Amino acid sequence: MPLSRRHVVATSPAATGAVSAGAVAALASQREGTTFAADRAPKPRVDSDDAALVTFVSTADLFNGDVGDLSVLPTWDGGPNSINDSWRRAIDDALGAVAAHRPAAVLVAGDLVEGHWNIDSDDRRVFGEVSQLSDPLSLDRTRQAITTAGGVYYGQYVDRFVERGLWLLPAVGDHELLDDGRGALDDRWSPRGVVSGGVRDGEPDNRYHLVPHCKQVWADHFTRPGGAHLYRNRPVGTPQESTAYAVDFGRALRVITVDVFDHTPAGVRLGVFGGQLTWLRRMIRTAKRAGRVVVVQGHIPITAPYRWLASGQLRVPQARDSGLYRVLAEERADFYFCGEVHDTTVQQRGPVAPVQVSHGSIFRYAFNFLVGRVYAGGVTRLDYYEMTVERASLERGLWSCDAAKRQRTEIEYGAPVLMGQLIAQGGRVLERTGKLAVYQGRTDVLGYRGNLHPEVI
Repeated sequence: MPLSRRHVVATSPAATGAVSAGAVAALASQREGTTFAADRAPKPRVDSDDAALVTFVSTADLFNGDVGDLSVLPTWDGGPNSINDSWRRAIDDALGAVAAHRPAAVLVAGDLVEGHWNIDSDDRRVFGEVSQLSDPLSLDRTRQAITTAGGVYYGQYVDRFVERGLWLLPAVGDHELLDDGRGALDDRWSPRGVVSGGVRDGEPDNRYHLVPHCKQVWADHFTRPGGAHLYRNRPVGTPQESTAYAVDFGRALRVITVDVFDHTPAGVRLGVFGGQLTWLRRMIRTAKRAGRVVVVQGHIPITAPYRWLASGQLRVPQARDSGLYRVLAEERADFYFCGEVHDTTVQQRGPVAPVQVSHGSIFRYAFNFLVGRVYAGGVTRLDYYEMTVERASLERGLWSCDAAKRQRTEIEYGAPVLMGQLIAQGGRVLERTGKLAVYQGRTDVLGYRGNLHPEVI
């Protein structure tokens, strides 16, 4: 069934990308002795894409669901699994489309998983015994289960990128922290230990107490495997030392990843503060002095409005008055990439200001990605592609430890479709088309809401 939106159909051309020597060495060590899909991709055409100094891809909120083979666990009981052949094919189609551009790196701004790992609706205990209670024994058991779940879902997530020769640069999202709850923006993880409001009012809730361990498990797979930090540029000595980092791609580009979930005695503040904010300012300033384009990625939007789909709509509460936005603007960061809202919108508040691109989606609903190319003089082109679900089952047989979050048994994706383009230089947007053009709010016809297949939404 075709979508109701107008599409501009385009192929997904291959593209070249330069990367720093350290990154090449790291990727080479991952690739040794293995043949990847990217190696079999067509060689780049001789056209303007060959002039790019670096090519990268960004696809936030991939997968926003627990996708992995549970049979690797010694506790596997032979019951429902979190992956099947249909999902393997869909993932191969999506990541194959990404790999066809031969990016130097792939950015994923959080929500890699569903992450409700303190819940066990079926009492299967595949990951171990869990609870929502906040007593020391319950927290210790749940931490162990979170570690085991991360070993499956994060470990296999990394493998999918390595197998395709893709260098993954992820950020922490709320689903890496057991998902946000109800309440004010800065009160979604409450230290009170109980749910406030709604049908679950008064029920036990230990998510706040588990946030530090969740970040540790995430870091063990993405930034600090084996206990050794992968990235030299990080906010050393801060609580975000293992969840924030910066990577340079030659003299063309610096990608800075920030952790926007600040765990305090009062709760979890949304934004960037203290030592991490000081580090962020320094990372942007030194990159701009060296002539690099700067992309900062964090999970949640700073400014509104934006398109959204099936989202709790976490965002930085202080918006343009926040320390995060002020640093981006004062130091002339080029882009802020984020996810969380599961649809795509470009925001720029002023003729020379950081360009916010909220994008990505929940994989069981839709898949989209940005292809960024940086050229001489800091000219940056963003090409935005969408892939839509062509067929999906009503049956939800893909297992999740939270029964409310089980995913469709069968899913099939169509080909990539070019849905917009943006060209910018030095903080000025020179051209923008399609879904990357100015968001029209209530008259918008390009959003996902109401326009996806009825069997999906």
